[in-house]
Amino acid sequence: MARASRLLFIGLDAFEPLIMLKLVDEGLMPNFSRLLKEGSFTLAYSSPPCDTPTNWTTIMTGSFTGTHGMTSFFAHKPHGELNEGFSTLDSRVCESEFLWNVLEDYGKRVAIVNYPVAWPPTIKRGIVIGGPAPGASPWRVKWPMVYSNNCTTRDLNKCSPITIKEAEGWVNIPNSRSKPLEFEFTLTGEGPTAEQTPGWFIRPSTKLTKVPKYYALVINLNGAGYDTVIVSRLRDVSSPIATLKSGDWSGWIRDNVTVGDSSYEVAFRLKLVKLSNDASLIELYRSDVVLTSGWSAPVDLSGEITDALGPYVEGVECQPDLSSIREDVLGDDYFSIWLENIKYSIGWYSGLAKLLKDRFNWDAFIMHYHLHDSVNHRFLGLLYDKHPSYNAEYASRLWDFYREVYRLTDDFIGEMIKYVDEDTLIVLASDHGQVPAWRFIWIGDALIKRGLLAYRLEGDYYVVDWSRTMAYPFGHTTPYIFINLKGRDPHGIVDPRDYDAVRYEVIEALYSIRDPENGEHPVALALKKEDAEFLGQWGERVGDVIYFLKPGYSNVVFDFSRVHKRIVDGPIVRPLSDMGFWTALHHDYLPNAQVGLFTNEAFILMKGPGIRKGFRRDKPVWLTDLAPTIAHLMGVRLPRNNEGNIIADFLE
Repeated sequence: MARASRLLFIGLDAFEPLIMLKLVDEGLMPNFSRLLKEGSFTLAYSSPPCDTPTNWTTIMTGSFTGTHGMTSFFAHKPHGELNEGFSTLDSRVCESEFLWNVLEDYGKRVAIVNYPVAWPPTIKRGIVIGGPAPGASPWRVKWPMVYSNNCTTRDLNKCSPITIKEAEGWVNIPNSRSKPLEFEFTLTGEGPTAEQTPGWFIRPSTKLTKVPKYYALVINLNGAGYDTVIVSRLRDVSSPIATLKSGDWSGWIRDNVTVGDSSYEVAFRLKLVKLSNDASLIELYRSDVVLTSGWSAPVDLSGEITDALGPYVEGVECQPDLSSIREDVLGDDYFSIWLENIKYSIGWYSGLAKLLKDRFNWDAFIMHYHLHDSVNHRFLGLLYDKHPSYNAEYASRLWDFYREVYRLTDDFIGEMIKYVDEDTLIVLASDHGQVPAWRFIWIGDALIKRGLLAYRLEGDYYVVDWSRTMAYPFGHTTPYIFINLKGRDPHGIVDPRDYDAVRYEVIEALYSIRDPENGEHPVALALKKEDAEFLGQWGERVGDVIYFLKPGYSNVVFDFSRVHKRIVDGPIVRPLSDMGFWTALHHDYLPNAQVGLFTNEAFILMKGPGIRKGFRRDKPVWLTDLAPTIAHLMGVRLPRNNEGNIIADFLE
């Protein structure tokens, strides 16, 4: 059988395969269409929890969750307090071997880009660019911001107010047909995600001890009203860092900031979104502020990349929440900026693949792209006609946006495959899909009523009382409930002889929950850990009871150790919009959950030496099967702890 000499692996987070197939049929995705004709395709089941770190690890190790131990974004620390854990966006906490280490052992030069669980690097001779995603990049200094003279109180965490006044002290001002105006701004402001989300660590903006100030001159050059903004460090038009008309982006602006006693070079971009003729409305968008170094191995490679392409920006393709779902600061410009950032990211990632190919002649290029997860969380549910916020006119607009997102993804794939030859194995895959969600379910109520979970009130919060708690839902995007067991847990109160009885009581409590509005049971499945081995659930990081919700319901990212009294004392079911921006989710559900066109299933698409052409499997495989299939096709050994199977019917 022919062996592949090179590998191009592109991971598309939460990419919806059924939407892709629909748009392929519409003729909007020619590169995917070509790969489907020349390769093999299948849907695939995630290893629960169906989320990012768990399943990008599964894909690159061939191990189930119980073996690699990456149990969602936040894993329980065995023998620690039941609410104690650690982030899994860290290669060091994985308990299985990665495929990229195997490839390196066989002499392959490996490049890994933006892969959530690849940092710190585990390879020695290859290239690693960035990593912890989504939202946890240690190299982000500030989240994006809008500077405007039209901010409202509601917008202040994402819109920084500016004051427009008559320009003073400027030199070298060009002839302006209207009185020159000015405003000032800095890199302060926390941006839209300053809060910590329990379990899913959203890295907050860095507290800066010294920040540069920027001066913006607003002038009328063409005589039809104010039309130009010139940004400078010194109120000197002869040394601008950006000259912008409405719709223009700046290049990367590099400057120095101080954190504590240390100085760091950072970079950011600006876009002039709006400038009215009379300057009564100005909206200046500022991108992420990111470090220009520290995110590459080898270390000095970051400078070369920044000079050639711009700095690495984790999630540049994922527009942050500068708006609510329907009412926003930027209006239609919100979608425009997002699409422009997607186009920028396509150029950056494909440019990086070429730069690294020219510089290092990589044998394996492995990358992750988080775009679709971000789009789906905010909007996918609003495409579903039974979602309570569904609006046909808005859904039509969203479908146009989705078509453009998937068309651009197809363009991206087309750019990437330009850098490979016929001896290259091309692999496209996702970690999970998403399904619509609109109801938050407080499962704690059923456990409290049965005396399994106990709290004490401290101010506005109920704090878990370990002395009276027999069963603790770990939360943090995991489907796990731990029994507070004597001899294992620090505050254990359940005798090991009662372990099974308590677990059965927990399961009965979960199945007893009903939605008071429609009488539905929100829990799809609840079972003991050993009964969930067919789902890859075992080991100390996995809960004693595992449960999954029906599509439509969610626990979102919830911490059960400290719960606001509005939740505990409120209804057990409430609109999910009360809890955040989500309209679709994945971690709460079984790997095969589906609602109409929207599925929680992942996908695998492969083309290259030894792969059948035009083959579509009629039943899903497990994501554990991808690593051994790649290893087989490249003639290398399986990763240690591999538990997957070679997808035999993909082979010629």
